[in-house]
Amino acid sequence: MAITPAFLDELRDKVPLSDLIGRKVKLTHKGKEHTGLCPFHKEKTPSFTVNDDKGFYHCFGCGAHGDQIKYLMESEKMPFIEAVEYLANMAGVKMPDPDPKAAERSERNSVLLRLMECACRYFQTHLFGTAGVDAKQYLIRRGMSSDLAKRFRLGYAPTGSGLLAHLTANKFSIKDMQAMGLVAPNRDGNGYHDYFYDRVIFPVMNRRGQVIGFSGRILHEGEPKYLNSPETDLFHKGDLLYGLPQAIDTVRKKNTALVVEGNVDVISLHGAGFTQAMAPLGTAFTEDQIRLLWTLCDEPVICFDGDGAGRKAMVRALNRALPMLRAGKSLKFAYLPDGMDPDDMIRKKSAKALQEEIEGAKPFIWSLWQMLLDGRTLDTPERLAKLEKDAEDTVNKIVDERVRSYYKKEIQKRLKALGKKGHSNSVTSTSLLSPSDSPQLLAYIVCYPQICMDFSEEIMQYFRFSNEVLQQAFDTIMAELQEKSEVSTEDLWQLLSSAQQELLQSSVQHVKKKQADEEVIVHDIQQLILAAKKRTLMLEIERKNEEYLRTENPKLKAELMALQAEMTKLKENE
Repeated sequence: MAITPAFLDELRDKVPLSDLIGRKVKLTHKGKEHTGLCPFHKEKTPSFTVNDDKGFYHCFGCGAHGDQIKYLMESEKMPFIEAVEYLANMAGVKMPDPDPKAAERSERNSVLLRLMECACRYFQTHLFGTAGVDAKQYLIRRGMSSDLAKRFRLGYAPTGSGLLAHLTANKFSIKDMQAMGLVAPNRDGNGYHDYFYDRVIFPVMNRRGQVIGFSGRILHEGEPKYLNSPETDLFHKGDLLYGLPQAIDTVRKKNTALVVEGNVDVISLHGAGFTQAMAPLGTAFTEDQIRLLWTLCDEPVICFDGDGAGRKAMVRALNRALPMLRAGKSLKFAYLPDGMDPDDMIRKKSAKALQEEIEGAKPFIWSLWQMLLDGRTLDTPERLAKLEKDAEDTVNKIVDERVRSYYKKEIQKRLKALGKKGHSNSVTSTSLLSPSDSPQLLAYIVCYPQICMDFSEEIMQYFRFSNEVLQQAFDTIMAELQEKSEVSTEDLWQLLSSAQQELLQSSVQHVKKKQADEEVIVHDIQQLILAAKKRTLMLEIERKNEEYLRTENPKLKAELMALQAEMTKLKENE
C-alpha cells in the first residue's frame, strides 16, 4: 500500500481536526481556534487548542502537539496504517491499492507477534509454577511484588527445551523460532535447544504493548549476566526502551521521562510510584532512543548509576545528544550519590530522596560545562585559551543554528567569569558527578560549626563543589572556621550572600528539624566524609587503571593494588 504525502494531505484537508477531536473532547469555538480540556492530561482549566487553519492541536499544559494522524496514534494508540484508514473512512476516501509485498510483510509480522506472545505466556506460566521458585525468590529479594511481575509480564525460562516443544505443539515453525531468537541449533548440528534457560525473563514490548523480544537475567553462576534477544525483524535494541508501554501514559501526562540503566531499576521505580521510568536494553543510549523520547516529552531526565560506568554512560549520552539539540528539546541529568543506583536510593534511603535527586536534575548546559572543565588545571592564560577552543569546537557540533548561538553566548559568559576570577585550582572529574553538589554538608557546617571544626582538615581535603555559588559559600565558611576558634550558626549565615542563602535554605531547615544529639550528628558528618573519600579514591583508581592499560607499567599495578586495598578498608569501616 503506497501511502504518499499527497494522500495524507488530502485526508487532513477533508477531516478538520476540530471534527475529529470534537468526537471525544468538548470544544469551544473562539476566533480562529477551538479550546477544551486536554485529552492527554488531567486539567480543570482548558489549555488545549485546536487550529483547523494551521492543521495542528497544542496543549500549553503538557506540550502535546500534532495533526490528525498523531492524535489518533497518541490518543487511541492506533498504528499508523490504522490511523490512516480511520481518517479515510471519515473522509469517504478510498485507500490506495495494497502493495503485495507490504501485505506479505504485514502477515509475516502478524505470525511473528503471535509466536512471541505464545512464548511470553509460556515463560509467565513457569514463573508462577513449581519450576520458578528460585526466580520468584530473586524477584522478592529485589522488592518486586506479584502485581509488578504481572504488570511487566515477567517470566521464567526453565532448563531444557520446553519452549521448543511448546511452540512446536502450537504449530509454529522452527524457522520462525530461530528467526526470533527463541531457539538455537545444537553444537553437534542435530536439532535445536531453547535460547533462554534458567533465567528470569523480562519481555520487551513496543509502544503498543506487543511482545517483540526478551531480556533474560541469569539466576545462578554463568555468563552473560543478561542475555537479550538477537536483532530480528521486530526487535532492534537501539530503537527500544524497556518499560515504554507501561510508562507512556505518565510520560505524556507529566511531560517528563526518567531514563535509568536497567530493567530491574525500571520495575522497582514503577513499584515506588516513578511510573515514568524506562531503560535502554543493555546498550549505549542511542540517537534513535533520544528521538523516541522527544516524541513523548521535551526534557527527559537521565539518571544512571552513581559509579564509574554510570558516569561514563552519562557523558556518552550527553555527547550523543549534543548535535541533536533543538528548540524546546533537551536532556537533564540527575547525579546520584557515589555507588548508588536508583533502586538503592529507594531501598536504602527513600523514594523521597530519589525524588529530590530527580527534581534537582541539572540542565544540559550545566553538565556540558562540567564536562568541559573535567580534569583541567586552569592556572595560566594558555590553559584558559585551550578550554575556550575546546568549548567552541564542542558547541559547534550543535546542528540547530538558533540553539547553537545561545550555547555560544552562555559558554562565553562562563569563560569570562573564569577569566575574571583568575581560576587557579584543579578541576577534576569529581566536579562533574560529585554528590557534594548537594548542599547537605554545608548545611551541617552552618548548623553545627563547633562539631565540624574537628573534621575541618578532612572536609577541606575531600570536598569541592562544581556549583560556583556553593563553592564560594564553602570557601567563605571554611575560612571563617579556620580564622576563629568559636563561631555561631548566625555568624556563618550572615556571611553568605542572598543567592547562597537561597541554595542552602531548605537543607539547613531540614538539618535543624532533625534535632539529633551530638553522637548522631558526628556520625552523619563522618558518613558524608567517608562517601567523599570513597569517591575520590574510586576516581584515582579509575585514572591509574586507565594509565596502566595504556603503559602496562608494573609500578602502576602495585599502586593500583594498594589503592584497591585502601578502598576495601574504607568499605569495611562503613
